[in-house]
Amino acid sequence: MRDNLEAYKEWAPEGARWTQWAKPVMFMSTAETVFAKLEIPEVDWLQGLESNTMIIVDLPGERGVVESLALARMGYRPVPLYNGVDGRVYSMVVKVGEIRKALFTGADELAGYDISPDAPPVFMLDSNRMAGSGKQPGTYDNRWCVFPQDMPSASFLLKAGIRRIIVRSEKIQNDLAHILLRYQKEGIEIYLCPDREIKKISVVRPSRFKSLSYRFSVILGLTRNGAGGFGAKIPEPVDSSYSSGGRYYGFG
Repeated sequence: MRDNLEAYKEWAPEGARWTQWAKPVMFMSTAETVFAKLEIPEVDWLQGLESNTMIIVDLPGERGVVESLALARMGYRPVPLYNGVDGRVYSMVVKVGEIRKALFTGADELAGYDISPDAPPVFMLDSNRMAGSGKQPGTYDNRWCVFPQDMPSASFLLKAGIRRIIVRSEKIQNDLAHILLRYQKEGIEIYLCPDREIKKISVVRPSRFKSLSYRFSVILGLTRNGAGGFGAKIPEPVDSSYSSGGRYYGFG
């Protein structure tokens, strides 16, 4: 089993075109044990490597890592965008433990693939990233979302020869719609693949599209982590068992 830096470098190798967008958050702590080898399925919804196609895998938990590795075996470059911290000792709002394990185990698998530095990308998201209720006392709020700055601009994609994007997911989530609509407006075709059929779609304009307040309002509802990414324990209410002059003070 590789340590955290070694595992991260397998997913974000130097010299690869898309490495600058890979997130290190899930590699901040080393996996604590050796895990069983991942079962990588065959991709049955795509014929093969298409140099003009970028893929966004927006699937829940470990499934997203496994599917991205399956695409990597075809020649695509997987790029983890997971940005929710693994608060292992706390009750996490978003369960990311299986993702972290799969990334560490998958690093060994990825090391055996021959992927071109200029291979088209597979950006990896967790469809559960905003699931659950945040800022609940006693929980570890590690909900997160993806912003336009987290992915390449449309002009960068076009210069790299990317002309279409396939979203491998059941639906387009709101945060992703803010990014995809920008691409669509620049002439990049958007497709959705919830099962085995790839369908061209027209991205619906999300609320506050290109609004200056959008990013601020979203971040305000999430919990940033001092070391990067999103995630922190929400404090329990103070036990006010003593009072003085109408004001209460907690001890302990």
